[in-house]
Amino acid sequence: MTAVSKERLMVSPELAALFGQAQHHDRAGRLDEAERLCRVILRRLPNETAVLHLLGVILCRTGRLVEGAEMLSGVAAAQPGNVAALRALGDAFHALGHLADSVIAYQRILFLQPGDADAHLRLGLSRQGMGELAGAIAAFRMAAALAPGNADIRVTLGMALEAAGDKAAALAAYADAIRRDADNAAAFLGLGNVLTDQARRAEAKAAYGRALHLHPEWPDALTNLGLVLQAEGQLEQALALHRRAAALAPDAANVHVNLGTALQLAGQGAAAVESYRRAVALAPADATYLSNLGQALAEQGKIDEALAVHARAADLAPDNGVVRFNQALAWLLAGDDTRGWPAYGWRWRGGVEDLVDRGFTVPEWQGEDLTGRTLLVHAEQGLGDTLQFARFLARLPAGDAKAGRVVLEVQPPLLALLRSGLTGVSVMEVTARGRPLPAFDMHVPLMSLPAVLGVRTAEDLTAPAPYLAADPDRVRAWRGRVTAGTLNVGLAWSGNPAHRADRLRSIPLADLASPLAAMSDMALWPVQTDRRQGDEETLAALGMADIALDGFTDTAALLAALDLVITVDTAVAHLAGALGRPVWLLLPFAPDWRWRLDSQDTPWYPATRLFRQERQGDWAPVIQQVVTALRTRHAEGRAA
Repeated sequence: MTAVSKERLMVSPELAALFGQAQHHDRAGRLDEAERLCRVILRRLPNETAVLHLLGVILCRTGRLVEGAEMLSGVAAAQPGNVAALRALGDAFHALGHLADSVIAYQRILFLQPGDADAHLRLGLSRQGMGELAGAIAAFRMAAALAPGNADIRVTLGMALEAAGDKAAALAAYADAIRRDADNAAAFLGLGNVLTDQARRAEAKAAYGRALHLHPEWPDALTNLGLVLQAEGQLEQALALHRRAAALAPDAANVHVNLGTALQLAGQGAAAVESYRRAVALAPADATYLSNLGQALAEQGKIDEALAVHARAADLAPDNGVVRFNQALAWLLAGDDTRGWPAYGWRWRGGVEDLVDRGFTVPEWQGEDLTGRTLLVHAEQGLGDTLQFARFLARLPAGDAKAGRVVLEVQPPLLALLRSGLTGVSVMEVTARGRPLPAFDMHVPLMSLPAVLGVRTAEDLTAPAPYLAADPDRVRAWRGRVTAGTLNVGLAWSGNPAHRADRLRSIPLADLASPLAAMSDMALWPVQTDRRQGDEETLAALGMADIALDGFTDTAALLAALDLVITVDTAVAHLAGALGRPVWLLLPFAPDWRWRLDSQDTPWYPATRLFRQERQGDWAPVIQQVVTALRTRHAEGRAA
């Protein structure tokens, strides 16, 4: 709070001495004694502005803001030119949340002293609190111009520019602050934040590192550096920073949330739940924290508690897309298709960050009659999602000019396969994303079809027969290459490394393939097109052919020629399932929502068998189950 003016009482030496003592106690932090003396004086001189001013400031400092603001208002009315009283009054209004009144107080100061940098700064803070970012930025710029040596004002300006979305200007403001004060930790933190937003991670790490060098135990800097390392996959280092931040700021809910997220990514789900519980205890009205807790509980198989937590979050934030989408995923994981599929639409309303509305001017199809109309069905998320949800195309009421016309837009890698391989589907045209679209009257995202078509039960998910067929000529060619008289098994061990849960769902090739390659009467075929570092050497060491696959069309033909596919949760599982091939799918302890909980089968693909982790991160028992099942299959085959 701003200091009061150094006015003296001239009425009597006794009162002047008392006021001097009150000022001395105020400066020494003995506010109770300073207040007592002020009140003694005011019993004799009830309208003495200097005493009222000091007492008003003391009241504000001790949390009695309403009484203090009332007293300071009287001082400012009696002495319109009292800048110190106006500043204290503005601060009191700001603390009370009466931001419009605080703006008026600071503007009165600037009418008297246009060059008052501090008043411009405070005016900006009040305008920022009111959501008037443009006015706040203008005030901060003026304050910075009037105080050329003040780096902190430039940090405040940078934060406002960042909030306004002007990252380039924010970057310049932080850099300007650093030029004026090379030891300003807040400037380096802000610089790191903007660099992170611009995906300039190496520079961001350097900025955060400098902030921590200047302020080694700063939870914000520890957390933000941890988030950058987390994004780079350096989870152990990130976890160490998040844990340090949580130890330093045990009552900071956001710090515990960030720790929880890192623990989830590292496969430490039970610990993540506890971190989220701590965050929720600290901020019980924060719907996003509750939603994170619900998500983590669901991943631990505690689905009933998860659903209850999601319900609380949705009650607090009924229009929050992330909260409502996480609730939808929990319903689907629990097998509640009746509520899950309609709620899955929240992915387009903020639930999935990367999904951007296509901006089509035609309406979204809600199941209306398609007679004489053209419907665009457009793929939206991953390649596996498109392969999985293509089953619903056969249920569209189309097929001729009278019934309506369907255009399917898919990701370019799937174009050839879906253009020629869809069976029982009345799609008249398949095109690739990015190519010009024909005219259409309505549109629907592919993954909205379950909701529109009224999917309500597990039986509604099942395709009655394979809905994808491989090219016959390519299948014959692959059958000519596979090993005759033995069990030919396709193997997929890793998915997209950019996937959030890839660390949990992928398995090192050597861990999965080595026990299988040691079995007799079986040939292993790598059926994923990408390779990770060391995969080629492992394939060679195990005697597996490192075959070249020409896209999804060729992969589909190979899968059709094999006896069995063993795969982690990636697009290969959906491709083989859509072809009706036998699939053994290896799932992490926290499975994706579509595989639900506990069961060894799935309504999505009747020929697929699920092998689930019993402990998070422990693949060895799962692989042993696969080996045992293969031996049983061999024995049954010989007996037959």
